[in-house]
Amino acid sequence: MKLWLARHGEAEDPDRASTDFDRELTELGRRQVSQLTRWLLEREEAPELVLHSPLVRARQTAEVIAGEIGPEAVLLEERLLAPGIVTANLLQRLRDSGSKRIVCVGHQPDMSRCLAEMIGGGRHLYSPGTMTGIEFGHSVVAGAGGIRWLADPFWFG
Repeated sequence: MKLWLARHGEAEDPDRASTDFDRELTELGRRQVSQLTRWLLEREEAPELVLHSPLVRARQTAEVIAGEIGPEAVLLEERLLAPGIVTANLLQRLRDSGSKRIVCVGHQPDMSRCLAEMIGGGRHLYSPGTMTGIEFGHSVVAGAGGIRWLADPFWFG
């Protein structure tokens, strides 16, 4: 299985939204996620499934990613990706999905913690819009993943 583990793109200031749940992506956030996804798709096989947290900024990030992939991408809200992710539960969901190439869009500090648990340790900085490619061999379990790449959205302005 190949996984793109992503933090939502740059979001509006918390003071501008009615609630944290409702914070939207900024135009810069949308542009960076779009450019980064296009760049990755030139180098990687397209994901089949795009899962996202219920929060608005994660949904919007997933919509941008799915839009770049095209109509073959299945886009689904996944409550397991809401803040407070339990990595073991997420890994079970990935195993149960039947998909071989998946994107998961969530939040900090969950994304860096999930990455560390999936690959067996380490400390990882996850700025808004960052994506990491993780590959699992035969077992999609904690500690069995390996990093294939880490892509920073700030490469794209």
